[in-house]
Amino acid sequence: MKVYILILSFIFFVSCVAKPPVDNAANENVREKNKQTALKNEVTKLTRLAQTIEQQGRDLQLYREASDAESSRQCDQIVEGIGKQTADLETRITNLPENYKNKLMPIIGELNECVSCAKKTLDDCKKARASINQVIKEIYP
Repeated sequence: MKVYILILSFIFFVSCVAKPPVDNAANENVREKNKQTALKNEVTKLTRLAQTIEQQGRDLQLYREASDAESSRQCDQIVEGIGKQTADLETRITNLPENYKNKLMPIIGELNECVSCAKKTLDDCKKARASINQVIKEIYP
């Protein structure tokens, strides 16, 4: 009788402590959903960075309109700093899956044209802004 009670106690203990079976399909769905959310968050950060760079390119207009050497020198320094941001953006876009990379990569060329001390660059900034807005509409319909 003691053995019987001992066995029943052990079975009861094990059943209380045992974890329920894991639903691998549900866990996989949650992991995939989390992965997609993280990816969308990264794409959102990158599009915001592209918007910031484009705005910085527009802000260079004051330097472009000035004709003195000091303004030209300052513009070149600012462009160099923004160029590093654009290069970082390009690297981050390169690491994205193809569908996002293919949509975002063309913006890099337009941003490089926008972030310049050339006189007619404002049109390039308009093109870059339009492209960024189009990509946002495609990714977030």
